Amino acid sequence: MSIKDKFKDFKERLSDRHMYSVVLVVTAVIAAFGIYQYKRSVGFRDQVEHGYQRAFTELVHYVDNLDSTLTKVTLTASPVQLRALATDLWRYSAFAQANLGQLPIAHTELDNTANFLSQVGDYTYSLSKKVDHGQELSEKEINQLNELSQYAVELNKKLQEMQNEMFAGVLRFNTFSKVSNRLGASQVHAFSTSMEEIENGFSEYASLIYDGPFSQHLQNKESVMLKDLPEISDSQAVDIVKEFIGEDKIKSVEVTDEGNGHIPTFNCSVISAEDDREIYAEVTKKGGYVLMVVDGKSPENEGISIDEAAQKAREFLEEKGYYSMHESYYQREGNTVVVNYAYKQGDFVMYPDLVKVKISLENGEMIGFEANGYLTNHIENREIPEIVITEEEARSKVRQNVEIDKVNFAVIPLETGEEAFCYEVKSKLNDRNFLVYINVVDGSEERILLLLENEDGILTI
Repeated sequence: MSIKDKFKDFKERLSDRHMYSVVLVVTAVIAAFGIYQYKRSVGFRDQVEHGYQRAFTELVHYVDNLDSTLTKVTLTASPVQLRALATDLWRYSAFAQANLGQLPIAHTELDNTANFLSQVGDYTYSLSKKVDHGQELSEKEINQLNELSQYAVELNKKLQEMQNEMFAGVLRFNTFSKVSNRLGASQVHAFSTSMEEIENGFSEYASLIYDGPFSQHLQNKESVMLKDLPEISDSQAVDIVKEFIGEDKIKSVEVTDEGNGHIPTFNCSVISAEDDREIYAEVTKKGGYVLMVVDGKSPENEGISIDEAAQKAREFLEEKGYYSMHESYYQREGNTVVVNYAYKQGDFVMYPDLVKVKISLENGEMIGFEANGYLTNHIENREIPEIVITEEEARSKVRQNVEIDKVNFAVIPLETGEEAFCYEVKSKLNDRNFLVYINVVDGSEERILLLLENEDGILTI
C-alpha cells in the first residue's frame, strides 16, 4: 500500500466516532500531564526558594547575634565573661557559615565574607585562652577586636536590608528571578548581586529590655510570691478581672480554660462594652492576681505623649497595688507604648520583679498588662548584702577607653537562678550605649547589655 493510500485509510478510520473519542482522551491525558508537570516545576521552584529563604533568615539571625556579642567582647574586662562570649561567638560564626553554604552562590565568590565568619570565632577563642593563662590583651589585639566589630556591624546592616527586600518580594534567590524580570517585575533582582556588594565591602579585610533583658530566667521557675497563698475559685477569677479592667468597660467575662504553666491560671474571655471586641486575661489560681491582659485594640490617633503615657501606667500600677515601681525601658508600637517597670527597694532596682503595661496614646487607657516577672520573683524586703566594692572601684572595672555616664544600683537574675546585687554602669563606646553590671560584693563583671535607643523606645540586648 502506497503512502497516499495509507493516509486515506487513516482518515477514514479517524472519521469513526470511536476514534474521535480515543483522540480526545489522548489529548486530555497529554494536557493533564503537561499541567501536572508545570505545577510540579512551579512547586519545586517554590520549594527551592523557601529553602533559600529559610537559610538566609537563619544567616541574618546568627550574624545579628555575632554583631551584638562582638561589641560585648570589646567591652568586657572579665576573663570569665570573655570566655563565655568567645564560646557564643564560635557557635554563632559556625552556624552562620553553615547557612551561608546553603545559599545559591559559589563559595569561592565569597572568600572574604566566609573568611571573616570563620576567623571571628577562632580569633576570639584564642584570645580567651590567652586570658585564661593570666595574660592581658595587647593594644593591637583590642584594636583588632574593634575592627572585627565594625565589620560585623556593616555585615549585619546589609543583611538586614536584604532581608527586608526578601520579605517585600523584591529579592529572589534562584534563577527564576530572571524570568520575573522578563515578565515585567523590573524591581526584582538576584541574590547573587547583593552578595557581591557585601563581598566588595570585605575587599580590604585583613585575615587575622522588647521586654527587657531579664526574661529567660522566668522559664519553669516556681513563683516565690504565690507559692504559699490559697487558691481561688473560677467565679472569684471573673470578679477579679472585672475589678482590674473596670466593670463599666466590660459586657461579659467567662472562664474558658485553665493554664498549667509555671504559674497555674484561670484563662478568661472578656467582651468589651465599647465595641464587643474580645480581651484575653489570665488570673493566678493561687492568690488571685492578674497575670496578663491582652487587648487587641488599635488606637487610630495620638492624643498624649510618651511621658504622659508612662505617668498613666504608673498611676494604674499604684491603683492596683504595685508601689515603688521604677520605670526602665519602653517601646512604642503605632499609637501604643509598652512601659517596663521594676520594683525598687531602697537604692536597688529589682529587675527580676518586672511588670509591663501597655498604654493607648489616644487616651491613656490600659490595653495590655503582664506581671510574670513580678509574680514569680517578688519579695517585699530582700536581704541586701554588705557593699564591699566602692563606686570608684566599680568604675575601674570598666575599660578605660569608654565614657561612663552614670552609676546606679541594681539586682539582676543570673542563669543559675540566683540573683546578683550590682552596680549598673551606663557607658558609651563608639556612639553605642551599654550597661555593665559589676557585683557589689566581689567586683566581678556579671553581665554586659547593649542599649538600643531610637525614636520608638529604649530596649536592651
